[in-house]
Amino acid sequence: MKKDKLNNGMEGAEHIMVCLSASPSNVKIIKTAAKMASAFGGSFTALYVKSVNADKMDEFDKKRLQRNIQLAEELGAEIAITHGEDVSFQIAEYARISGVTQIVIGRNNIKRRHFWSKPTLTEKLTEIAPNLDIHIIPDGSLGATYKGGEDSVLHRLVISHPKDFLLCYYFW
Repeated sequence: MKKDKLNNGMEGAEHIMVCLSASPSNVKIIKTAAKMASAFGGSFTALYVKSVNADKMDEFDKKRLQRNIQLAEELGAEIAITHGEDVSFQIAEYARISGVTQIVIGRNNIKRRHFWSKPTLTEKLTEIAPNLDIHIIPDGSLGATYKGGEDSVLHRLVISHPKDFLLCYYFW
């Protein structure tokens, strides 16, 4: 009886969640999620996962993130902020706990270069939350304009031919 009371009017209701970032394309993603929530007549949440890299953001990116949060709020989103090292895990856990049925997230067109490269956020998210509908909105215009916190030399170092690396090491 209690269960019926809790689910009254909620059965089949969609809960759309958009993932917030300082990315220039996040405006498009927020607007897409807001349209989906409106079309489905469901609830709308905007989630920002604050990681250790958030403190390394420059002022321009911090201001853009604030504008993105304001836009989501203006479009009717409930704003949620969580903290954690593993962003994909935080997104999946928040979605599970909050009853999110669909996630809208952005993705740039940068691909993993090698099989040993770290999986992208969207790859990890689709793996750990297989039962959620995840809508990935691609953005080919990002390129080098937005780093997303991955600014260390090790993240930029790519060895195209292991033989070249060994030759350099040998002659060093």
